Amino acid sequence: MRYQSSSPKRRFLAGVRCPKCQEMDAVVQVNIVTPTPDEYIECTQCGHTEHRPDPDAISAKNHLEDQMARDAMATGTSGTVKFKS
Repeated sequence: MRYQSSSPKRRFLAGVRCPKCQEMDAVVQVNIVTPTPDEYIECTQCGHTEHRPDPDAISAKNHLEDQMARDAMATGTSGTVKFKS
């Protein structure tokens, strides 16, 4: 069996901007093995952290967007705002 360290593993993500402060090349991916496995990103500049979205939440969001697009096509609306003069 391979030796696994209990300390978090950090990897810099090249070419990635922080979602909060927009700083380039300041985001690290953090993998924690113990006590429970976890993975998230962290900005080294502003301290912002973000977990990976839940696959079920992504699927539900995609389904909702697809349904909205089908509804727009069925009613003949394209989602464009038209101003009356």
